[in-house]
Amino acid sequence: MANSVNDKNPWLEKLGPSEVPVFRRTVRLLAELAQQGESAKSNDIAAAVLLDPLMTLRILHDANAQSSKRLGSEIATVEHALMRIGVNSFFDKYKNLQTIEDSLSGQPKALQAAYEQLQRSFHSSWQARDFAVLHLDTRAEEVQIAALLAGVTELLLCLAAPQAAVKLRRLRRKQKAVKAEVEVLGDSLESLQQSVLAAWRVPEELREMLGPAQQLRPRQIMLRSAFKIDRLAEQGWWSDELAAVYDDMAELLGRLPQQVAGTVHSNAVHAARAGAWIPAPAVARWLPLLPGEWPHEPEEEEEETRQTAAKPAPATGTAATETICPMPNKRIFEESLKAIEAHQDGTLTLTQMSAQILRGLHSGLGLSRILFAMLTPDGMRVKSRFTLGVTADDPLRHFEFKLATKDMFGQLMSRMQGVWLNSSNRGRMWPMVTPSLQKMIGEGDFYAMSLFAGNKPIGLIYADRGHGSCDLDPAAYTDFKLLCLQAARGLAKAKPG
Repeated sequence: MANSVNDKNPWLEKLGPSEVPVFRRTVRLLAELAQQGESAKSNDIAAAVLLDPLMTLRILHDANAQSSKRLGSEIATVEHALMRIGVNSFFDKYKNLQTIEDSLSGQPKALQAAYEQLQRSFHSSWQARDFAVLHLDTRAEEVQIAALLAGVTELLLCLAAPQAAVKLRRLRRKQKAVKAEVEVLGDSLESLQQSVLAAWRVPEELREMLGPAQQLRPRQIMLRSAFKIDRLAEQGWWSDELAAVYDDMAELLGRLPQQVAGTVHSNAVHAARAGAWIPAPAVARWLPLLPGEWPHEPEEEEEETRQTAAKPAPATGTAATETICPMPNKRIFEESLKAIEAHQDGTLTLTQMSAQILRGLHSGLGLSRILFAMLTPDGMRVKSRFTLGVTADDPLRHFEFKLATKDMFGQLMSRMQGVWLNSSNRGRMWPMVTPSLQKMIGEGDFYAMSLFAGNKPIGLIYADRGHGSCDLDPAAYTDFKLLCLQAARGLAKAKPG
């Protein structure tokens, strides 16, 4: 894809590849994960990286710089970047990261601008990923990363030219964004962004999602909708413009506009809670307001004074890692049940039906690692087929057992039934799991349930919330079994593929 600005643009030298700092919280999270050594899980590392657009940019750049010398293939996800770099090499490479807070300690206005851009990127990436999941995009993380990187040029500007970033922020409040960008940068951010991302070795696939196109593809529609929602919600959640965005997404996703609106509102709240550590207001703060005339913006001088006096970011210290446990979403859970029921007519393939099931378990019940294992063609074994939240280096990906065994999973497959392994029954039931499966699963609580079509076994669903401090609970177990029952019916009717 050709760059949309001349490679001699003076801003490229300022904003191109360098040892850019990252947010202080990222440094702290990675340092705490590094203390775990080889036991650190790549999905935990990826989760920490994906909270920070600049850290995401750095790892993609470094992995693709390494890739170009070896295999020539572009890496578009953090998980694949970690696989290329290696977990131990990752911690060694990024053990002395500098922080944005330190770099901009003398530029409070630029630091606040960076925080505000981070909050926008965090929210839009949350919306975009969920749109991709609803669209049954099997590579939803790529859409999430594209949304994160959409604002990275502005973050780089805050670091490389803080005064220009502050001026741009001020002018945008007085005139159209593109006009302000041309006045400060000599070009629009969208145009400059393409050259900046190319210089950072961001894969062409991600750049194309963010670039102009004669005819928008689904991923571009989802991204542009996420960006519009973020921008328009800054002026309230009840505008006609937002309603038009919901209409567009409803057509793409095959849903009603009010359903899309409900999803967007829910995502905004979840993103605000997950990004509560960012010292900048989230757009979800306007959700309780009813439609009405929007108040005038405060004078620029008053706004700047308020931002300068804002509470500084917490200093690096010995605070424990903040664990954000996944929250069940009853609406998504019920949507998944209805979607499975509505497609018990053979209209969905096995892959599409599994995507609906995985969404209900992950987003609906807040389960982190999910595995759908199926009976092998010879009818002798049960083997992993689809996973969500199970990284490439996680032993659980190789989940497999003989159907005729007498261990716990073999007994589960004697009829359709479920089990919740927890502290109250671990002493009795954990020894019933074979040592090889114990090693794959790890020591922690989990749900599992066999799936049958009549008297014929189909497979088994396993799910947990990782093996940290996010506990399973009885209500989620009841819903897990309900969804598995519906899943068995849906899978029995699904087309191969």
